[in-house]
Amino acid sequence: MSGSWRLTWDHGSADVQSLGAMLGPLSLRIGDERELEIMHVAPWAGMTRADTLPGIMRRLRGEWPCLPFGCTEAPRDLPAGWGTRAPEDAWDHGYAANHHWRCVSATDTRIHLAIDYPAGSPIEHIEREIAADPHAPAVDITLRVWARRPARVPAGLHPTFRLPPAPERVRIVLGPHDGIHSYPAQPAGAVSRLLSDTRSASLDSLAGVDGPIDLAHLPFAAPAEELLQVRAIGGQDGAAPIVLHYLDYDACVGLWWDTAQLPDLLLWVSNGGRIHFPWMSSHLALGAEPVNSLFDLGRVATAPANHPLADRLGIAIGPDAPWETRYRIAAWPQPSLPTQR
Repeated sequence: MSGSWRLTWDHGSADVQSLGAMLGPLSLRIGDERELEIMHVAPWAGMTRADTLPGIMRRLRGEWPCLPFGCTEAPRDLPAGWGTRAPEDAWDHGYAANHHWRCVSATDTRIHLAIDYPAGSPIEHIEREIAADPHAPAVDITLRVWARRPARVPAGLHPTFRLPPAPERVRIVLGPHDGIHSYPAQPAGAVSRLLSDTRSASLDSLAGVDGPIDLAHLPFAAPAEELLQVRAIGGQDGAAPIVLHYLDYDACVGLWWDTAQLPDLLLWVSNGGRIHFPWMSSHLALGAEPVNSLFDLGRVATAPANHPLADRLGIAIGPDAPWETRYRIAAWPQPSLPTQR
């Protein structure tokens, strides 16, 4: 059954929908005068034509969990040495991202949702709790996965952040990491400006087809659709592994998560690089997705053994105990730099 719920507290407000258990919009209040809308809401949400889209796309917004993470169709132009395989199901980013969740309990400051998986899946059910921090412009999220049988499942969280239309008004700051890897193929039906299957040391100097490209300042000036995996990212001295600085608001948004469980960060830069419906050459968003996965290919492809991401095989789940992870999204004014409480 479809539904939606609202969290309200002194430092913000948030909407949660049953479809995909997606969180968004999310408004965080910084001081007395600044309201920062940080979560992306797709412009086609609510359009009549959107009813024909897959569940994950129909009301795309904000943040949600993806299990198993990834696409269900392998690219046609993978490099030599890559293998392909058939996925276990037909749901891009997993059953939960495409179906309605049920509400276990809800208050003005906390919501608890759950969803049962089909009988053939190694996942039995998933629960997630979203709680407003009563003392800060922040939300804390808990995800639990119950399994029917032991399995290794590509896993990802999918925070998708709002980008303004003016170029380069959001600065992305990454914590220490072990390199940034470009997608091994060209994205289907999209414009990519990066060399495929390369490693770069810095987000502001990526290997592009026409020379170095700066994706540390978004939106990018030209149409582009890019997928990058930041390997072994961390947060130094308790800082968030990724921080977005909204320059026009002089405010920052940080994302913290357990990097031992989800060691990498997938960056989805959607920058007007898709022309067909529903993207229409105007979609702007930044997905900052903590993952234990080989890009979004873990269900349909394998990398050569010497590839730096070849060992990103997913999380281990089993029937003895649920797998659990916790993460946090918070905002603060510049120039202060908060750490996780």
